[in-house]
Amino acid sequence: MSLSNSNPGQYHHLNVQHMDERGFAQIYQNCWKNVFGIIFHYTQDEEVAEEISQDLFASLWERKEKIMIRTTIEQYLNRAAKLEAFDYLRTSNSRREYIDCALHSTCCSRNCTEEQVLFNELNGSLNLLLDELPCRCREVYRLSQEQGMNNKAIAAALLISEKTVEYHLYKAFSFLRINLQEFR
Repeated sequence: MSLSNSNPGQYHHLNVQHMDERGFAQIYQNCWKNVFGIIFHYTQDEEVAEEISQDLFASLWERKEKIMIRTTIEQYLNRAAKLEAFDYLRTSNSRREYIDCALHSTCCSRNCTEEQVLFNELNGSLNLLLDELPCRCREVYRLSQEQGMNNKAIAAALLISEKTVEYHLYKAFSFLRINLQEFR
């Protein structure tokens, strides 16, 4: 697959299923800066924008066998960047409220057999889902939720920034929220 830098609009109706590594690298070179810029515009955080941009391109590559882009690749990536930025902002603001509410509800409920069975089911599902998370994301989640470490301590322990810790927690909570809908 040969792509030229001079005509970005030529990716119209791109069949990414047949995209090779060289073609993907050219798309990445041509589009990364704009995708990063869109995400940064909304998040105002370079590290978060970089993480989300990288994940967006990784997702494109991983899902290339399954998707057909019916617009230009730029339009597809720009829209995806905007949606990811909005999702990050929405989730990062509501994540703490959701956890506080869930903890409050759990503390105020009566202990009974049915609730214990439901809790065990939820806990089992949670552990299976955690195994599906990328290694670093799972590690950050476990340090936060199971070890009770704050973002600063996690960042220091893993030699990453606090914003990167926030991003991994955002990804983990988003994934878990989507996949644990039946327990709500």
